[in-house]
Amino acid sequence: MRWPLALVAVAAIAAMRSDAGETEVAFVRGAFESQGIEAVRRNRRYLTFEHRARRDAAGTPDLLSVETVRVVGGVIFVATARPGEAAFACPNPKLDFERPSGERLRLDFAGAAANAALYDWELLPLVDFVASGSDALFTYMGVHAQYHTAFVDNLAGFNLFLVDTFRSLAQPARAHRMVATPVPGYAGEAQEADRKATRRLRRWMRSSHLMFTDHGVDFVFRPAQGRLAIDGSPYWIALKSGGGAGRIDRRFDDPGAILAANPVVFGSAFRLAQHSALFRYLKADCPERWRALQNRVAAARDELDIYTIPVRRMPYAIRS
Repeated sequence: MRWPLALVAVAAIAAMRSDAGETEVAFVRGAFESQGIEAVRRNRRYLTFEHRARRDAAGTPDLLSVETVRVVGGVIFVATARPGEAAFACPNPKLDFERPSGERLRLDFAGAAANAALYDWELLPLVDFVASGSDALFTYMGVHAQYHTAFVDNLAGFNLFLVDTFRSLAQPARAHRMVATPVPGYAGEAQEADRKATRRLRRWMRSSHLMFTDHGVDFVFRPAQGRLAIDGSPYWIALKSGGGAGRIDRRFDDPGAILAANPVVFGSAFRLAQHSALFRYLKADCPERWRALQNRVAAARDELDIYTIPVRRMPYAIRS
């Protein structure tokens, strides 16, 4: 289905890049209304949250605990990655500004270097998220959405809203096309959704309490011909709780079908899951390397391609 011609016109004032390397995202005019989305505007109370799942003695997170089930119906990442070989342990992270966004994060291994497929607009909030110690990135349990503070005013957070509300959007296969500003790895991308996969995922998502998660996923990283490879993918679970602890009712763990439903929207979600697991590994097992990454990202903020959205314009709810 094509956008009506009236919706194709972008905002009257195009987004301008400032000297700080920051671009305010412009949206296609009328796109929120067409998708059934209500923006935040002045409804900022309880817009942000943090949640860390309870751990057992071995450190295993419990996503089905009462505390988590009552708070998180959305996106929650808890996994920690591991190196594929002992020789790949504790790589040294660097930022390479000779390369474009999506290739700038480089990890130096013993005898090899690998560039990560993570865009600047994902890198900055993801480092802040992992540093916070939280697990939940986004939730929509009540009448409106809530974001982790790292994602409340940027394109990565906007995309998390689209992931969690995918079943309720009017045109989920074209959800990323609401963004009018050209963004590496997002707006203007040629990837198109597979309508059959989109319908299949939306039918599965009819359950009321869903989580997009990486719980139990074995993320394994290694250098591969100059690129960082991270095996493992997030997936969907449908929960039933009855007011107490939850239980998994169904799973949708076909990564190919999830990505095909909207390669741009879920592609970003997959990158966030895989690299948050990598960053947790660095934080837990290689603290000096992790601190170096934090410092490098903070110092390079002015050089990163950051795409921000004023909080008042972030997605707030799906109109009933």
